[in-house]
Amino acid sequence: MFAKPRPKKSILPPPTKKRKTTSSVQEITFDDGARQEYLTGFHKRKLERVKHAQEQAAKQARQEKLDARKKAWSIFHLRDERRREVEEHVQTVNRILRESGAVVDPVETEPNDAEEDEWGGFPDKPDLDIIDHEEEYVDEDRYTTVTVETVSVSREGLSKPQVDGDEADDVEAAHPSGLEKEPQKKGRWPAKAKKKKFRYESKIERQLTNSGQRAKSPRQK
Repeated sequence: MFAKPRPKKSILPPPTKKRKTTSSVQEITFDDGARQEYLTGFHKRKLERVKHAQEQAAKQARQEKLDARKKAWSIFHLRDERRREVEEHVQTVNRILRESGAVVDPVETEPNDAEEDEWGGFPDKPDLDIIDHEEEYVDEDRYTTVTVETVSVSREGLSKPQVDGDEADDVEAAHPSGLEKEPQKKGRWPAKAKKKKFRYESKIERQLTNSGQRAKSPRQK
């Protein structure tokens, strides 16, 4: 009477058929020597990597140096070639101007050695005005005398220049010596009054002072 229900279809795709895999390896053997070398060779392999990196860096630096040298040589040759071209161009232009008569070759003149004076350097004793005088300075409680003299410098050291008779008279007339100067009185400032030190009174002293003031004051009737 009743029809059979339809079978429900699965949403998932049909499962794939698994193939049976057969291993071709029948036996596995371990090399104890290779295992020992691998476990104890970390430092050795690290040193090999460092050495290889250093070799590569040295090779790269050498190649960069060669490239820089080639570039420098090419620049030098290029500059030399341009300089030669410029010189040839200048010579060609000068030749054309000479042929056209626009430029006349300059006449070479020999230098006159008699007119040229050779410089002999600085004199050992230059002509300087002789200075020899004293100055006095007063500043509050201090009194200072400053002496100014002419000194010549040579290889032997410092020395005082000697003055001839006529020059000595001129120097003395310009700067008279200290004996001919009028005596100057040293400036003295008036003595300052010493300040009285301020001191706070103690409690007992204040009481005595107050009691004395009360005794002196007239009594109120």
